[in-house]
Amino acid sequence: MKTIYALFGACLLSGCSVPLIQPNATQAVSSHYGTSIPQGGAALDVNWWSRVGDAQLTQLLTLARTNSPDLRSAAASVMAARAQSGQTGANLYPSLTGSASATISDSQTTPRSDSSTALVDSKWEIDIFGKLQNAAKADTARARAEELSYAGSYVSLAAEVADGYVGYRACRLAQSEYQNAFASQQDTVMATRSLVDAGLSASADLSLARANVANAEINLTNQQADCKVAGQSLARIVGVSQSQIDAILSKGGGLPKTKPFQVAAVPADMLRQRPDLLEAEKRFAASLLDLKVAEAKLFPSLTLNGSVTASDPASWSFGPALSLPILDGGASRAGVRLANANALTAAESYRAATLTAVSEVEGALTRLAAARSNLASAQNLVDNYQAYFDTVDRDWKAGAASLLDREEARRQLQSSRITRINQSEAVLVQWITLYKAVGGGWVAPKIVAPKKIKG
Repeated sequence: MKTIYALFGACLLSGCSVPLIQPNATQAVSSHYGTSIPQGGAALDVNWWSRVGDAQLTQLLTLARTNSPDLRSAAASVMAARAQSGQTGANLYPSLTGSASATISDSQTTPRSDSSTALVDSKWEIDIFGKLQNAAKADTARARAEELSYAGSYVSLAAEVADGYVGYRACRLAQSEYQNAFASQQDTVMATRSLVDAGLSASADLSLARANVANAEINLTNQQADCKVAGQSLARIVGVSQSQIDAILSKGGGLPKTKPFQVAAVPADMLRQRPDLLEAEKRFAASLLDLKVAEAKLFPSLTLNGSVTASDPASWSFGPALSLPILDGGASRAGVRLANANALTAAESYRAATLTAVSEVEGALTRLAAARSNLASAQNLVDNYQAYFDTVDRDWKAGAASLLDREEARRQLQSSRITRINQSEAVLVQWITLYKAVGGGWVAPKIVAPKKIKG
């Protein structure tokens, strides 16, 4: 990067030609991660989702690949960039146009006459200073950048669908806990009424039990709404109807299984798997080519023109035309400075993307390790609160504990179970985050062209 800055700095003062230099991403990263990487697991590739073994998740991802508005828009951007590259590349070759006309004239003073003319014009700009060739290379690099952007969108979409699906399944598990709590509270009302009737409990306990039922019903209703919204969000992400999503989600249940995968031990090896980094590199390369194009505009351009006219009499012409920028108010020099500044911006964008990528991997590794540790603690939490509740429940039934004591023990047990669900979800979410951070096992996917719009 220092070499790049030195060249750019020199070009701010002169119109020098900047060679195409590929930035070295490895200079911006450490030689190893600051957090230990997971051990074991299969190699990461785009089929990782199917190896998780959740049929509904696989079905959602398959639908998203062909129906997601974001991915279809990214595919359209690739098509546009390729077309632009084709247009720019055509400037390297001669252009040939033809025209034809026929005229019939007649009047009272002149006899009728027929005339016809056919004209063929040709034009070819000789690329003396590489302006056209570098412009074509720049647009080709941008087209490749759009293809890589599509790949990045593909990885992000898969992660977003998986994250939404895991969130939905975790929400339903928590809903089951609230449903059980509601049913338990209803049973408690009946048991408390029996105790009050037998004179073993105060009438205020019955009011407390009924209040607890109302509170449990509120919690259950809110949780049901949250789960419904999570399903609605999936419909938007995948790009299909809500009824289709609901039909898929109605099958199966529970959280997907955790399926560890291998992570490159060296950060620099991971960087070549991130589509967004390769995209930034291509855009930087295109910006350097744009700088060459701007510099070439400071020099003369040579065009060969020719035409052939088929008429009576026939004629032809051929000759070169030289265009020399003599006085343009400094526009051409300003164009060089602008291209130079854009190249600097692209270089910094590439460096920032590299630092962000490493930071995302480090963060995912750190949070994954914490989530796995917390999951073990959450299981210990549930086991102990279950034992505590069982003891208090027996004491309450024997009249040795108050309903308030039992209710507090029940709330702690319910909270610990939901914590276990949340920690199980967190482990999966961090695997998904790590999947995206390391590039998702990306390989060049087939781009699905959007359907033609009727109308």
